[in-house]
Amino acid sequence: MPHFTDNVLYKTRQHILILISKILRWLVPYIAGVIISWMFLFPDWSGLSQSIWIVLWAIVIISYEYFLWMKSYLLITNEKLVKKVRNGLFSKFHMAIHYDNIRDVAFSKNNILHYIFRSGTLFARSSAAAVGDFGANWTPRIEKVYKIVNYIHHLSPEKRKDLKHIDTLIDSMVPGKDIWNNTGEETPTQAKEKERQILLNIQWIKECVEITDADRRYIFEQEEDRNHGVYECLRRQVVFAVTHDSTFRQPDEAIVMKAGEKVVFPVIEFHEIKRKKVSSSSPGVNIHEYLLPKFKNIWEYDATLLIWFDI
Repeated sequence: MPHFTDNVLYKTRQHILILISKILRWLVPYIAGVIISWMFLFPDWSGLSQSIWIVLWAIVIISYEYFLWMKSYLLITNEKLVKKVRNGLFSKFHMAIHYDNIRDVAFSKNNILHYIFRSGTLFARSSAAAVGDFGANWTPRIEKVYKIVNYIHHLSPEKRKDLKHIDTLIDSMVPGKDIWNNTGEETPTQAKEKERQILLNIQWIKECVEITDADRRYIFEQEEDRNHGVYECLRRQVVFAVTHDSTFRQPDEAIVMKAGEKVVFPVIEFHEIKRKKVSSSSPGVNIHEYLLPKFKNIWEYDATLLIWFDI
């Protein structure tokens, strides 16, 4: 592997169909040749010896082709594309192209097998100052790989340096979506992760954790009766507890209401989350103390807030 300091975001090999086809290319003629020799040239050979020879050479052929396939791959890093091809035990080829030297990115699907196996050829055409174009044949999930490479290519060098992991990259491309196995519908896990990231990107929010069923039971038993807002959260599918500092924006509604002689704490809208039945509320002292151990970096004057919604 070449020596580089960039972060490897994705690694893939040629579609396994290529490995199977190469094995069969050697194995089928060999087996046919052995059987013909046994029938016409060496009729005295036993069926056992014939089978042993077939199995031994099959193991050699499969191991050799598997070795070459495993040692050949495409790397997508945050700085460049890298292709390594192993042609034999003592033959290999390396090629890399930096995103700054790419003029445009394309992909092709040229036959029915490409469509059946969702594969194709990835192209990265070089700029005028660069030497040579980049191509990776029979790349699995070609359309998804193309989207990733094209997205990174259009990022600024500064933003590319911040790319650490493929999940972070995909979430920045399509928040809350799994582009590898996208069925067109957002799963509950994807929905929660999307909104969690939105909350963490709000300036005054420091940390965010999801409230569990055990937490809900404790809140139900320990919260003050007048904190109507907190009790409302127990009815919702998703509840997050967040911490915020003194830069907390003004609430969307009044946080205290007087009903006759009673003072109550109502449900408050939370406009940053665009989901069904979104609301928020500040927990009482007992629940605040209960939530504190869930956070890693909370200061003395930080406050907690419950935010909830339905998916």
